[in-house]
Amino acid sequence: MDLFSDNIKIEDLGTATRLFNESRTGFLKLFNNSPVCMSMTATTLGKRAYKRVNKKFIEKFEFSEEEIIGRTSVEIGILDTEESLRVGAIIKEKGRLQNDYVKCITKSGKIVHTVSSIEFMEMNEETYLVSFFVDITQIIEQQAIIEQHAKQLETANKELEAFSYSVSHDLRAPLRAIDGYAKSLEEDFYSIVNEEGKRMLSAIQRNAKKMGNLIDDLLAFAKLGKKAVLKTDIDMVSLFQEVLFDLKQTTHHKAEIKTGTLHAIKGDYALMKQVLINLLSNAIKYSARKESPLVEISSEIKDDQILYTIKDNGEGFDMKYADKLFGVFQRLHSSDQFEGTGVGLAIVQRIVDKHGGTISANAEIGKGATFCFTIPLKEESIV
Repeated sequence: MDLFSDNIKIEDLGTATRLFNESRTGFLKLFNNSPVCMSMTATTLGKRAYKRVNKKFIEKFEFSEEEIIGRTSVEIGILDTEESLRVGAIIKEKGRLQNDYVKCITKSGKIVHTVSSIEFMEMNEETYLVSFFVDITQIIEQQAIIEQHAKQLETANKELEAFSYSVSHDLRAPLRAIDGYAKSLEEDFYSIVNEEGKRMLSAIQRNAKKMGNLIDDLLAFAKLGKKAVLKTDIDMVSLFQEVLFDLKQTTHHKAEIKTGTLHAIKGDYALMKQVLINLLSNAIKYSARKESPLVEISSEIKDDQILYTIKDNGEGFDMKYADKLFGVFQRLHSSDQFEGTGVGLAIVQRIVDKHGGTISANAEIGKGATFCFTIPLKEESIV
């Protein structure tokens, strides 16, 4: 049926009118019952005055229909002048508003953050602007709370790092004095000190050393927060050999070390060396009491990252305490069983985090532990 034909039939006009009315009725039904705010504004007389609003619009903005119809959003107070001019400029330039942020105001003065779309529509030979408003106030408020908490957490972390650094630095002087006096006593008076005195002197020196190690680890952990990550291509085979050589100079272990494929990565050389030192030394330490201690290290490409695995057949631990592993000062074995400060794994996690990776552990008491960490895959660093 051609509505513009000179030979149009009367029954065709009737059909067209009926279809139009049905379409209009359907649209208005949808309009009134829409779960989002909708409005229709006229474009005549040079101002966007409301001609129709739906139930959700009235409910959201708290104005009665009588207060709205025939007035503009600025006259009512739903938009301030600046926001109205901005929206009008976008419509004039682009012919529509599409999924744009618009700040609205209710009758009680509450801010309503919306994502809005506005389209032109012809009806009854008149041109209207049909507006859709989706309320995102709750999302905006939650985002603000999250950002505020993130800032507070960042501030707290910086304060903790500064405190750790300050305390650790200030403890060095008295600790050096204690250690110095203990050595002087040992050198000058050891022959005249009884067995109990010698035991106490040995305990002082042993604990001073422990305290020194703890301070060093605390300082290293505090400095990590301030250290920038300087990424380069790292040959992990060479780095592993370097770390293993260093460990052999300081730990006289009998563990068998097995290596699989070690993929190259993009990362901070010094920091990744610290990761390997801490994880490998732990694996060697906790497997030392086994008859045939074994440590295995390998890597594989998994999805968009490189997964490194360091496995030992040592003491293991109870997985119900696994959430404590990467906390500062958290230990799953007593210092009488195995030496350590409880900071090493916290340092590892911080370094891996800085590289955009993750770290996890799995273990069984008496059957060893497996630590896995990931580093985002860089195509140019694959070997």
